[in-house]
Amino acid sequence: MKKPTRATTSGRVYLDLQKLARQEQRPTDELLQLYALEGFLNRLSKSKHSKQLVLKGGVLLAVFGVRRPTRDIDFQGIALPGEEEKIKDIVCSIAEIEFDDGLVFDCSAATATYIREQDEYPGVRVSLKASLASARLHFHIDINIGDPVVPPASEVCYPQILGGEISLLGYPLAMVLGEKIVTAVSRGTVNTRWRDFADIYILSRSLPVQGDQLQESISNIAEYRKVETESLEDVLQGYASKVQREWSIWRRKQKLEEKLPESFENVLRDIYKFADPALLKAVGGLSWDPATFVWG
Repeated sequence: MKKPTRATTSGRVYLDLQKLARQEQRPTDELLQLYALEGFLNRLSKSKHSKQLVLKGGVLLAVFGVRRPTRDIDFQGIALPGEEEKIKDIVCSIAEIEFDDGLVFDCSAATATYIREQDEYPGVRVSLKASLASARLHFHIDINIGDPVVPPASEVCYPQILGGEISLLGYPLAMVLGEKIVTAVSRGTVNTRWRDFADIYILSRSLPVQGDQLQESISNIAEYRKVETESLEDVLQGYASKVQREWSIWRRKQKLEEKLPESFENVLRDIYKFADPALLKAVGGLSWDPATFVWG
C-alpha cells in the first residue's frame, strides 16, 4: 500500500494527524479514529436527520473541554423508527453524504444489532467501516431511545481536532452528569464503568453546574429507569478498596495519571461532595462552584 502524500486531501489529513499525534505524544490510530467520528458528525450536521440525533457520551465531552479515546458515537434518538434495519439505513444515508475531508465511509458491510434490553441505554448499534488514505477504521454508532432529556437538548459547538467547529444538537451538561450519577446509583458496587466516575470527577472540577437543572435531570432519569435515588456514599460503602486495582489499571491504560488521583477513594470522596446533595434534592436554587468545590 502506498504511503500517504500531500497530493490528495486524504493524504494531507493523514499526515497532519500523524504530526499532531507526535506533538501531543498520542497514538496516531487514536486520532485517526477520532477524525472518522468527527467526519460522521460533519455529515450529520448537513443531513435531514440532524434534529433527530442528539449527541451524548464520550465524544460530546469535547464540548466541555474533556477528550478521551473512544471508538463509538452515542446519540439519543428522537422520533426514530425502532427497527434495526431502518436505523441502519438512516445512519448509512448520513455517512454517504459527500464531504471534502478525505474520508470514505463503506456501508456495504454495515451491520445493525439491538443493544441489550438490560443495559441502561437500550437501542441500536450500527457498525461501520471508513478509510482515510492507507488507514482502515472501524467504529460504532449507538442510537439509544429512552431517557427524557432534561434540560432539553440544545445546539453545541464541537471543536474538531484539526481546527474548526461542528454545530449540532447535544446533551446539556446537567443531563450528561445526571445519566452518569443515576447509573452509578443503579449499578452500585458491581459497577465497572470507570469512565463515568472519571467524567463526573473531571467535569465537576472544571465547570459550574446549576443545581435546579441537575436535580431535575436526576429525578427524571431515575423515574424513567425506576431507580430509587439515595446517596452514593451509602450505596458504595466499602467499594473503593475492592476495586482499587482495577481503577489503577484503567487510569494508567487511559493515560489519565495527570487528571485523576491514584486513590479511587479520593475520587469517590469528591464525587460524593458533588453528587449526593443533588441526589438528596438539596441543591434547588444553588450553583456548583468548581473552584471552591461547594454548592452555594
